[in-house]
Amino acid sequence: MVVLDIGCGRKKITGAIGIDFSAMSDADITLDLNKERLPFEDSSVDFIFSSHTLEHLTIEGFLHVMEECYRVLKPAGQLKIVVPYFTTTANLANPFHNNNICFNEHTFRFFSSDSETDAMAKHEYASPSCPHWGLRYSANSEIGIEFKTLSVSYFYFPEYVDSSDEEKFLARSSKMNVVDQIAYSLEAVKPCPVRPETGPVGTKDDPFAFVEQQLQHINNQIAYLEAREVGEPELRTAKSVVTTTRKDGSIFSVDGVLTPVNFLVYELDAVIQDLRRKIDALG
Repeated sequence: MVVLDIGCGRKKITGAIGIDFSAMSDADITLDLNKERLPFEDSSVDFIFSSHTLEHLTIEGFLHVMEECYRVLKPAGQLKIVVPYFTTTANLANPFHNNNICFNEHTFRFFSSDSETDAMAKHEYASPSCPHWGLRYSANSEIGIEFKTLSVSYFYFPEYVDSSDEEKFLARSSKMNVVDQIAYSLEAVKPCPVRPETGPVGTKDDPFAFVEQQLQHINNQIAYLEAREVGEPELRTAKSVVTTTRKDGSIFSVDGVLTPVNFLVYELDAVIQDLRRKIDALG
């Protein structure tokens, strides 16, 4: 196997080719990771390891290293990264770390277009605005690289080591100094996938017709809840939405507030989900 140890320092993996910026390291190759290319052919490396290195790079340098790792890795070659977890006070205080690079469980979603992942439970990464795993296209640009996240490992502070998985998740989601360092195992996906059609409304769908469907669905939800004698205050917002929505070109007015049709899809979905929760609570 061809193995690289990027940022090897004085602890280079046995049998690996060490790469570091410092001549005082055990590196076989000395270069500036922020801007210099790795001296290897495309798709020629089996495995890359990097421990406590990427947090020292510039934003541009980090993206450059990710591009270079992807370039030299064979298809399905693996990259293992170990870095400090973002929300530790020692990490945030370190003047030699670039804390514009936030390393947590979400970081490498931005290098993937997978809709789901086996690396963690969905509730650990999904949010209302980002329900799917892969966020590679979130900046509406093509970075030309794709990594599949195989696993994410957390190294906890002693007081959390014996906690349940759920307790650990809740703690690291809300507190400082829960996870000391985090490790990712990534797999190079080659060739890089082509961007699919994305978004709540497909490019072939009529967003205006979609909004009409949403409004009708909200009306149906309101009728169901009224039949179950849900109180007027709980339905007031939804009723206001369906009675005041007006269209003027691609701009809608909802209770006097203007919004474009494509974003109205999100706003109406929030109303639908709120009513859905009320319906579910009725049993």
